Amino acid sequence: MEDVSRQEEFELIPVTPLRRLEKRIEELEKKASINERELYREIIQIVRMNQEIVDALIKANDSLRIELSKLPLKLEELTKKIDELLELIKVAGEEEVKPMPVDTKPLIEKIEKLTEINNKILENNEALISLLDDISKKLTKTPFPMPPPRPPMPPKPVIQ
Repeated sequence: MEDVSRQEEFELIPVTPLRRLEKRIEELEKKASINERELYREIIQIVRMNQEIVDALIKANDSLRIELSKLPLKLEELTKKIDELLELIKVAGEEEVKPMPVDTKPLIEKIEKLTEINNKILENNEALISLLDDISKKLTKTPFPMPPPRPPMPPKPVIQ
């Protein structure tokens, strides 16, 4: 039961910045003649870069959550409009089954209006599907831009 209640959280992070950090650490390990201060500066710079990456991921994650939270409301509105359309189609179908009065002009006008409404809803549905596809593509393609590396900090004077 405990395994089911404990769920791990997963985040999508860009791999490129991590690879750069790995290469930089490898370079630091290869340099044996580096002094301790320079080593500390490099480590601090790496930690800062890592924190900037984490901050960018947090911001992107929050904005994505906000956008995704808006989606159910839009889908609910779309569902209501489709229900209204189906109701109109049912009413139009029932009117067609009834014997036609001599004056069919109002019925023809209603059918034309329904056709126009149907076409508008169809266009809205296609636009919504296109928008959802674009959002999906952007979410899967867009890497997070890396901030430019900061120059190393000047050394602090040593007090003895």
